[in-house]
Amino acid sequence: MRKSLLLGLGLLVAGPLHAEIIEIPKQSGFSGFLLGGINASSYESNFYKGHDSHERIDSLGSAERSDGLTPLINADLRYTFADTRTQLFLGNLIQDAVRFDFTQQLGVRQQVGDKGIIAGSYVFSALPGEQWQDPFATGVDRETTDRSSRGMRLSWDKIWGSHFNGKATLRKIDIDNEHSGERYGHEVAHQLDRNGREYTFELGYLWQLAPGQLLEPSLIYRQADLDGRAERYDSTGLQLSYGLKQSQWSLVSNLYLGKRDYDAIQPIFGRRADANEFAIGGSFFWHRLFGVAPLSAVVSASYARADSDIAFYDSNASSLSTGLLYTF
Repeated sequence: MRKSLLLGLGLLVAGPLHAEIIEIPKQSGFSGFLLGGINASSYESNFYKGHDSHERIDSLGSAERSDGLTPLINADLRYTFADTRTQLFLGNLIQDAVRFDFTQQLGVRQQVGDKGIIAGSYVFSALPGEQWQDPFATGVDRETTDRSSRGMRLSWDKIWGSHFNGKATLRKIDIDNEHSGERYGHEVAHQLDRNGREYTFELGYLWQLAPGQLLEPSLIYRQADLDGRAERYDSTGLQLSYGLKQSQWSLVSNLYLGKRDYDAIQPIFGRRADANEFAIGGSFFWHRLFGVAPLSAVVSASYARADSDIAFYDSNASSLSTGLLYTF
């Protein structure tokens, strides 16, 4: 969970959760949201660079803590063709954001009668994430490199007219300068190569508990088919999302529990880096700020951690964000 833990969960932002977030509008035109603010984060990771000033480490133990402030920017732009029930979109859809998914997308959604809404999109990382070229280098200043991903996603909301929602995502992961474990020899470096592909499958069920109140449990399966055999893993998790919308305020919360199992022994440590994963977060929205109907104030907080059988692979992150959300 090193990537999603530190690059996604620390930026928990979403629009007010209500039943219509999945629906395609009945009128043609533009819709979406813009969000701007500031995010304060604290994390420990031996792989993600971020605000980390610890270029040099002396041993392969647990990561040191890093803190920082970053701008908080998110957007979702859609255009609807009401007659054909078609919607084009760019950015981060609200219905994905409330599920802890911050993937940027460019795609199309199509309502198919009473059988639900099918979508296809190109997924990409808007900004590369900085990681260490060789996270395992000790006694020297480590150099950074960019990590980016791109791929395709297929999704089906309200499957066959039901309350089930599903999606499948294929990503290609690129590390610009991958040198993991090179000082331990070519064979070790080959087993620790972080380039490759990632497959993610998610199935959720959306319950409307009461007017303005929703609960969605989801099963999430992820397979990382990376070039390095010791970096390949399967991850299975359960996520629970809850939303409450009132006239003046709204609340969105998420809980995730998962297990990550690696295919092979990590050659430097002599054991697998299997890990238990946990994340929790919530966002509070105060609507009609300053009397402006589409403007809301947002406060978000999140915490996530991964406890690995190898201390070097342990990671955790917490964040507190505030900003303004404008919907249209």
